[in-house]
Amino acid sequence: MVGSAAQAALAVSLAIAAAPSLPQGFVVDLPELDSWLLGGELAMAAFVVVVAALKRRGLTLLLGIAQAALALIGERWTGGVKVETHFVVDQVSLLLVLIVGIVGGLIIVYAGGYMWTYHEEHPGVRDRRRLFSFTMLSFIGAMYGLVLSNDLRLMLLFWEMTTLASFVLIGYAGDEGADKSAFLALNLNLVGGISFSIGIMFLAARTGRVELDALLAMAKAPEAALVAAPVALIALAALVKSAQLPFTPWLLGAMVAPTPVSALLHSSTMVKAGVFLLIKLAPALSGTTTGYLVAFVGILTFLVGAFAAVSSRNAKRVLALSTVSNLGLIVACAGIGTYQLVWVGLFLILFHAVAKALLFISVGTASVGTGSLDIESMGGLIVSMPRVTLFLIVGISCMFVAPFGMLVSKWAAMEAFMNLNSIVSPFMIAALAFGSATTVLFWAKWMGTLIRIPDPSAPRGLLEDRVTRYELNSEVALMVLAIATCVFYPLVSKFAFEPYLVATFGKAFGLDRGNMMITVLMVVMTVAVPTLLLVISGNSKGSLSSAYMSGRVSGPGLAFKGSKGAELRVATRAYYLEGIFGEKRILKAGIALGLLLVLITAGTVLI
Repeated sequence: MVGSAAQAALAVSLAIAAAPSLPQGFVVDLPELDSWLLGGELAMAAFVVVVAALKRRGLTLLLGIAQAALALIGERWTGGVKVETHFVVDQVSLLLVLIVGIVGGLIIVYAGGYMWTYHEEHPGVRDRRRLFSFTMLSFIGAMYGLVLSNDLRLMLLFWEMTTLASFVLIGYAGDEGADKSAFLALNLNLVGGISFSIGIMFLAARTGRVELDALLAMAKAPEAALVAAPVALIALAALVKSAQLPFTPWLLGAMVAPTPVSALLHSSTMVKAGVFLLIKLAPALSGTTTGYLVAFVGILTFLVGAFAAVSSRNAKRVLALSTVSNLGLIVACAGIGTYQLVWVGLFLILFHAVAKALLFISVGTASVGTGSLDIESMGGLIVSMPRVTLFLIVGISCMFVAPFGMLVSKWAAMEAFMNLNSIVSPFMIAALAFGSATTVLFWAKWMGTLIRIPDPSAPRGLLEDRVTRYELNSEVALMVLAIATCVFYPLVSKFAFEPYLVATFGKAFGLDRGNMMITVLMVVMTVAVPTLLLVISGNSKGSLSSAYMSGRVSGPGLAFKGSKGAELRVATRAYYLEGIFGEKRILKAGIALGLLLVLITAGTVLI
């Protein structure tokens, strides 16, 4: 609790102190920095090698050895390179600092209550809550370093720290399933780290520089060809970290971890590191072959994630697939790289981080109350867990209901794709339309399940008795933050994102007068919908009568007597359309297509 509050306070303090004069650069006055970087990389590689040897994971062992070898080779290529600015604070990095600090901090507060219940529900899992808390805070610390780094060698160090932290957290349960998922995440992200490392070496060898701002400057200069390969290699690492196809399975496998880990990975850390880097690389990707390939990977992931989510009944898996889908749209925006789409990508990052954190922790609380992650077990949850239902509906509304933030961002993306003077424009518009329509389908049926008429014999509010104050306080705070983000997004655009676009692209994409009426409507609806839900949930103690059942009622609830006196029960469930949107079939095809696109990208680097 204390550590969480302290790091969140430091994040807000940094934002307040730095905001008046952005961007700001900082230099690390440490003569032995190269040695520290090498030592850090070798220490992490040694950890990977030891763990892989103990667990007899041959592929992980080879990747750990490769990581160590590249660290030694890289020190020869990049050691002694002059670095003008090690850290840079700008509007985008501050956005991520605030997301990591505030959203991540609230998730850790939630974990303080959730993990007590988790160990009660899983008595066979060894209690390692101290390691859990330490790793969560270390994860957040590494994210701060990552998003503020301008020296790509420092960014890589923090990048690999998040990989190892996620490995420990995903494997927390210690059983076979957790180990399998943890090593899958580790292996794929080690591949991404190796790509990142090679990209830095290429950059240093060709240009004598290792800073991100220098890379971006050269990408628009006559020496752009010199940085094409480094940009592609670093972008590939970002695709892995953001769980784009064909690397999506590592994030889906991470669902075996406790709910706070899922919330942290999906909302404010791990995957956000990947899309953050791609947004920063957008000026270098714009108009290039690599940029278009990145955009195609992103839009493919957006479609596949949305289609796969339709047929899933597991609540955490739906949230995971939705995360993958939304990240795909952000990646597509970064790949095309115009100033309009970067504006869209930044808002998608913001809205998604807050809403998805709220949804993950609310689902965790609901699953403890109902004893299941099956969405159908949440039928009529508004009666049995009214407060948790309120949190879920606000989070779901933020994802697809007009005029909440995610929908506004998708509308802006549609406009930006229409303004593209490119042959890919019609394809992007069609993909966005189909993917967004599918998104409405799976969110709407989940929302309908939550508020449908429950069995009158179901418990009334009793399932919330086990909700701890840590969980409740975190959920309330995230709900308020989600609403505030939607209400004040015009101010965020004016004072944060538009200045960044002007500094980076020389022009800004914002809200004109014609959009202000939409903004006013958005504010009204964003406040009105949660208020209405609050009133409904507050009246959930009222009486429910048994259904008439054509005069054949058999006891309390939705039971009735059918032919020959047989007792039957009425049951309702949503359509999951497994025959059309089969998750396994769609993911398999998506991974194959994604792998093809990645191989083409690799081919462009070699050429």
